Amino acid sequence: MADFDVEYDLVVVGGGASGKSAALIAARAGKSVVILEKMPETGGLSVYAEGTCAFESSIQKELGTPRLDKYHFPTKAEGIEKFMHYSHQRANYDVVRAFVENSAETIDIYRDLGVVYKTCDIAAEDDPNEVWTFHLPEGLGAHCQEVLLDAVQKLDVDIFVNTPARELITEDGKVVGVVAESEGEPLRVGGKAVILATGGMGSNPDRIYRYSWFAPSAYNMNTLTPLQNVGDGFDLAQSVGADPTTVTTCPILAAGGRDMTMDSQCGGAGVNPGVWVNKTGCRFASESVAENIGDLGTYFGKQPDGIVWSILSQADVDRLSKEGSEIAIGEFVVYHEPMERLNTELEANIESGLVKKADTFIDLAKQMDVPTTTFVETMENYNKYCEQGYDDEFMKKPEHLRTLQEGPFYAIPLATGTMGSAGGIKVNGNMQVVDVDYNPIPGLYAVGLEVTGLYGDTYNMEVPGAANGFAHTSGRIAARHAIATYID
Repeated sequence: MADFDVEYDLVVVGGGASGKSAALIAARAGKSVVILEKMPETGGLSVYAEGTCAFESSIQKELGTPRLDKYHFPTKAEGIEKFMHYSHQRANYDVVRAFVENSAETIDIYRDLGVVYKTCDIAAEDDPNEVWTFHLPEGLGAHCQEVLLDAVQKLDVDIFVNTPARELITEDGKVVGVVAESEGEPLRVGGKAVILATGGMGSNPDRIYRYSWFAPSAYNMNTLTPLQNVGDGFDLAQSVGADPTTVTTCPILAAGGRDMTMDSQCGGAGVNPGVWVNKTGCRFASESVAENIGDLGTYFGKQPDGIVWSILSQADVDRLSKEGSEIAIGEFVVYHEPMERLNTELEANIESGLVKKADTFIDLAKQMDVPTTTFVETMENYNKYCEQGYDDEFMKKPEHLRTLQEGPFYAIPLATGTMGSAGGIKVNGNMQVVDVDYNPIPGLYAVGLEVTGLYGDTYNMEVPGAANGFAHTSGRIAARHAIATYID
């Protein structure tokens, strides 16, 4: 028998949304629970979340129909189909179905805890493929995590902060505990089941470079993921025989201004469907893809060194300042809301050297350090497409074709970004970690951004709130299965 310093019914490694959701369910069932948190406080990426995805929720039923009559709230069957279709059938059906069918309970749990939901909406109004699953609470993700933390504390869940997990303890092939580090010393924590909820590996560029298809941009990305999310859970799972063949370190891709915050109006102006060029001075996509910032990030991630510039004229800046963005970045850059800070942000970024400004394309190319001849030709061709009303090169939507004739011109640096990882540990529909033969590893679960299976090779922006919704839902699924299988 293994020797432990402390013992619990359930050990949860990580104190973000998925970990606390698992702890809540187990504690409500009267089980003893401990959360081992690597950082000084819990929270993780969900603190920065906006809304939560759910299908056939109480909020949707109360609203009846979305605010735009041509749409409807999706059924669970439509949700499953959306995930499978978007991933080109690469998603794990068991995982997708488990999430979709159990997602509505997240909303009910938070409402029961006192969270008030403003509405159920979409993120990008111009994306015709987006479904209405974006449940937006008052105070967004940060408030929800505060509420959830309070709830688990009231249920006497033990939370050990500054206590990273270092090793899984096994006995006769079953995971029975964790060796953690507390104040520089090993702490052996026993558990009838262990749930890995360490938030994935979105802040590990080495691992992104090794495993992802957009390796060239791995070291030149905006990192929106908490810095502690480097793949600890993945390493722990691998150490006890988890399937290593399905490693898809697919960060949740989006795009924004390089070295700018998500709510930067300068970055928001850059990802509008203007003119984008890479380090070779060439366009590489129809800029209308900006209607889906996930697809946008995918395009950016493929560019040499991940370097992208957005070219705007003064007329573009004036229009965006007065009329607002043509796209939305969730609650950070609001659709058609005037960008009143844009000029101030531009000037500050020009002064710092981040944004480039010039009166001619030649001078702008020199500042951007792109091939001058190629860049000038690119811009001249683009203006020709605008004048004829048809983009011969990338078939950009005509309504997004606007000439750039008069300077000054601006070059805003853009980058793909990691908002979290969307791949790593392979699990089944019960969130049990599985081996190469899809057999569960007894006593071990993984949840949230820790796991692979909900996506294909990129995050599904057509289902807004998917990552946050899955975090909460997968945590509950794992806890209930662990209770029924190993604890009761």
